[in-house]
Amino acid sequence: MIERKLSAPIDRVYALLTNATWLEQRSLDLGELSATVRTEKTVKGASNSMQRRIKRDVPAFVAKILKPEADMALEESWTPHKGGYIGSLTLDLAGQPITITADFSLRGEGQGCIYSIQHKAKCSVPLIGAAVEKFALGQVENGCSDELDYLEKHLQQNR
Repeated sequence: MIERKLSAPIDRVYALLTNATWLEQRSLDLGELSATVRTEKTVKGASNSMQRRIKRDVPAFVAKILKPEADMALEESWTPHKGGYIGSLTLDLAGQPITITADFSLRGEGQGCIYSIQHKAKCSVPLIGAAVEKFALGQVENGCSDELDYLEKHLQQNR
């Protein structure tokens, strides 16, 4: 699980995490090859649909299963919950036998807020699937940490 205390009010953080333009720029600034995001907001919450092209260093044993360069589709939903938000996401790598899911929350604390996320991976390849899942989770959690660092830096620079 990743948990990060952020120095901005929950409404400001939620606004960024459901802003298609900001999410696209974050992806590109963090080295994605391309990023397209569509966001829909309703009174019941928000959803983000992201199409991103990524490139990662992949060890030889994983490269047989996961390509170093891939198209990623991410579907994310946000729902208001007890003064904050909860949500889930599904991340699919096109043509690859792995799916990443996560449950997350954003809740206020003092003058700031706390973002928490728990990722899970499922690889359909027998025998080495568990090793591929472990590698993929590490990659996703490193990427998530980088995204949260980017968010915090943005919040600090744009008070």
